[in-house]
Amino acid sequence: MPASPPPPGSFSANAPAAPTTATPAPAPTLASALSTARALVLLQLVTRLLTFALNQTLVRLAPPEVFGTAAIQFDLVASTILFLSREGVRHALLRGAGGANVDAGGTDTRASAGNAGDGAVRARQAARLAQVPVQAGVLVAAAVVSLYVTLSDARTVGQPGFSRALALYVTAALLELAVEPHHVRALRSGAPGLRARVQAEGGAAMVRAGATAAWVARAGAGSALVGFAVGQAAGAGWLAGRYVWAYGLDGLVYSSSKGEPRFAPDQARLAVANARQGVVKHVLTEADRLAVGRISPLGDQGGYAVAINYGSLIARIVFQPIEESLLLHLSRADAGASASSSASSSGARSLASVPFVVHLSTHLLVLCPAFLPPLLPAVLPLLLPGRYAHTTAASTLATYLTAYIPLLSLNGILEAVHAATARPADLARQARWMAASSAAFVAALVALTQGTQRTATQSHSRALPVLGHITTEQALVYASCAAMAVRITYAAAHAHRYLAPRGLTLSVRAALPKPPVLAAAAAAGLALRVTAAWLGPDPPVALRALLVGEGMAWTAVVLGVAVVVERADFAALQRVMRAKTE
Repeated sequence: MPASPPPPGSFSANAPAAPTTATPAPAPTLASALSTARALVLLQLVTRLLTFALNQTLVRLAPPEVFGTAAIQFDLVASTILFLSREGVRHALLRGAGGANVDAGGTDTRASAGNAGDGAVRARQAARLAQVPVQAGVLVAAAVVSLYVTLSDARTVGQPGFSRALALYVTAALLELAVEPHHVRALRSGAPGLRARVQAEGGAAMVRAGATAAWVARAGAGSALVGFAVGQAAGAGWLAGRYVWAYGLDGLVYSSSKGEPRFAPDQARLAVANARQGVVKHVLTEADRLAVGRISPLGDQGGYAVAINYGSLIARIVFQPIEESLLLHLSRADAGASASSSASSSGARSLASVPFVVHLSTHLLVLCPAFLPPLLPAVLPLLLPGRYAHTTAASTLATYLTAYIPLLSLNGILEAVHAATARPADLARQARWMAASSAAFVAALVALTQGTQRTATQSHSRALPVLGHITTEQALVYASCAAMAVRITYAAAHAHRYLAPRGLTLSVRAALPKPPVLAAAAAAGLALRVTAAWLGPDPPVALRALLVGEGMAWTAVVLGVAVVVERADFAALQRVMRAKTE
């Protein structure tokens, strides 16, 4: 299908060389930010619920060893190829006219770049930069796959269809990288791009799960590993096809520089700086999967994968859309703030939402520990198949939801602010904190697993004699929490430094839930624990339902208290963000 004319905010390798005047990215509004967030939440809600239902079938069809190989090891290989190849370039392009025009010393370069014709030149340079991920992806894939195969044990590589499945996973990752220019274009082009992205990503998730379930159901558990790979390739094919249908092939084919600098120096520097940070960030983000893939048996890797899939469901439905919406709109606000007084005012209104969103996120630090420990034992038997009873899935899921999810929400919001507003000097400072975060992960993991020994009663998981019934997989989750706490500390300090000169406050006291909410959550947690203790360790289904019903009632009470005490602050935020530009 022929490509349509590039919408505002897009770029093309065939941009005309006629003189143009660079214009700032459109300033974000409250309506556009909420519209983007709603659409992304809806995308994640529909696709994740459908894929969740299909994955329940897969979990019951595939052995834990196969599920662990696909969901832990192969998925880690694919995510490593994707992240290392595209993350730095994507952030540099999304920063657009703001962060992309900041040199290594933090100086805005738009004054010298605003000559006639520079707009078209920069569009062509941005298009060529957007093609870098797939070029880099070939090299990254070769290195990652070689390292993975070399380090894998004989039991892993000896599974039926291992080589074919791995090849399909890598092919799917490269296919996604091939259409990365269209993904960035969709992110930059507002509502039209959002529609294409919703259909591409939502369809890919459903095709991926549907193709896998159909293959496994037809071929049986013996071919399940190949089935996961077929689903991965089918999903990537849908994603690429939908983007090509929307935008054609323009921007995907290699283009020469025609005597001009291949990339804009400022964009290239920002991409390299982000890529360097991305390596460390990816290692930290995936440290638990890296570790569990090395120190846990394949069966426990499958249990860990099931637990993480359940735990990440809410993260992908709610947290990811909020983070992406913040990144997109704060990037535009940062770009527009230097361009005009009007854009500066609109950008200030977008920034005003940051303290309030952080404040809402911290409620999970209280609500998850209050509600989940007494409620999870009642519902876990319904969520986990019988074949996973001998794995560590139940304990890992409980730890992940109670400790990791609240920190994940807060970290995602603060890192979105950092990604949208950081200058090269901030990225250099972040590198030191990333090193500290790595040290915290290693130190916590060593401390938690010191003196462990395998016991038959814990199904080949490593017990922690000092701390009691804590498995190796739980220790990995806690170590990830320690590392994330360090990252949160840095990102919060950066957000405070960025917001303070703009008249906004991000303090620990203001970020925490208010006393009435804390009191209501404490009362709910106490009441649920009393009921759970009265019911005993293995109550019948009717009594489990009674406990869940009580949990829902207390949830309504706590949320009602939160709505009442936060109403004034939310109304004040709405007034600020809806204020007309003077």
